Amino acid sequence: MEKIKNFVTYILVPIVTVVTGALVVFVDHEVGKNNQEIGSMEISLKEQVAQIEAKAKERDLAIKQQLADLDQVMRESKEQREERESNQKFNLKIYDIVTESLEKKDEKKQAAAKAFVVVMVEEPLRTSLLSVLEQGAESEVKKEVSRILSEETRFKEGVSVTPDKKDDIQPSYSWAEWDFDIFWCASSGAVAKSQATLIAERLVAEKAKGRIRVRKLPESKNAQKGYRAFGYEIRRNSNEYEVADALGQLSEDILENSRVKFTYRTTTQNTPWYVSTFICPSS
Repeated sequence: MEKIKNFVTYILVPIVTVVTGALVVFVDHEVGKNNQEIGSMEISLKEQVAQIEAKAKERDLAIKQQLADLDQVMRESKEQREERESNQKFNLKIYDIVTESLEKKDEKKQAAAKAFVVVMVEEPLRTSLLSVLEQGAESEVKKEVSRILSEETRFKEGVSVTPDKKDDIQPSYSWAEWDFDIFWCASSGAVAKSQATLIAERLVAEKAKGRIRVRKLPESKNAQKGYRAFGYEIRRNSNEYEVADALGQLSEDILENSRVKFTYRTTTQNTPWYVSTFICPSS
């Protein structure tokens, strides 16, 4: 009995304890390993879910952007269509006014129609309606329309005066190959022409190498949208501020006695290496 007790106490119990401890260590290791694998799987799944959600969000944003772009195109198309229809209705109204004035041989209505066409109608209908008035209007209106068409034809052809070459002057700016049109308003008379010529002559004297022209701006042309110049103006593109400022300073120096101050307007017309000046003082 004593032997059995000693066996259990000193042999069996330690063996069981060691085996149990080993099993506990093994189980703990396996549990830790499984937990690590599960954790890795969870991280991987979360990353996959995040990627899927990001792609879905990106796709949704792309779809929303496409829909927004389509909506914008439709809005612009609608606005353009409405504007075109409005212009067509307006042009038909002016056409009716011109036709009625000719049919009734009413000189006052013809003069009014001519004024509407000159100011309100855009090309190519504008020239066509003026040509109709030139053919069928009463003598005084016909004469006025002929004068307008003649002046505008010369303007379209770029008829100009090239300034004379005088003594060279130390350049106030590096004018390089810039082109300049110095317009003078016919409504401003000889004073405007003289001032425009002085500016052009100074540019030539300062060795500007580009095209420099003095051009008469007919009153009828200046009445059109896109011109409508008054006072002293320089028009340039958004990347032409420096040369425009230099031209303005030169022009103000030349016309110092007249106490002239130039204003600047930015045009959206794509005219690289070209700046225009308008001399249109009140007559």
